[in-house]
Amino acid sequence: MRQWKGRQVILYHGNNGHTQKVRGTLEKWDDTRKCVILGPKMLAIPFENIAYISMLPPGRERRSRHPAKLNSFGYIMSVPLQFDNAIHFQSAVTVWQDDQLIAYNIKLVSHTDHDVVLEDGQTLSKEGHLFVVRSLRGEL
Repeated sequence: MRQWKGRQVILYHGNNGHTQKVRGTLEKWDDTRKCVILGPKMLAIPFENIAYISMLPPGRERRSRHPAKLNSFGYIMSVPLQFDNAIHFQSAVTVWQDDQLIAYNIKLVSHTDHDVVLEDGQTLSKEGHLFVVRSLRGEL
């Protein structure tokens, strides 16, 4: 069952003759707590209550009701954690110098206390430029 981690499943569970069907993503197989964690609501279902688990057939996975898309507005990055998150999540960043657009929807590669490196190799100063990040709304 551990090979199903991250896959969407249908899990039948219950006790005293009452069985319920739950559909979700198998997030974790927890041997310590003796349960399965099923997402997206992170339900903990004890091993002893599980009657049957089956993987959803291809093409039957739950589709997002709200597919991910960029927000129409952005946030000015000013603290190091925001730059770290933009790099980690590969966020779309727009760079301005005064009223001139330097880069549009570009990704950041790295940053220091004073500089930022863009995916195209440019190194820009944090002090002389304005970095605007656009977050994703919806589900990937």
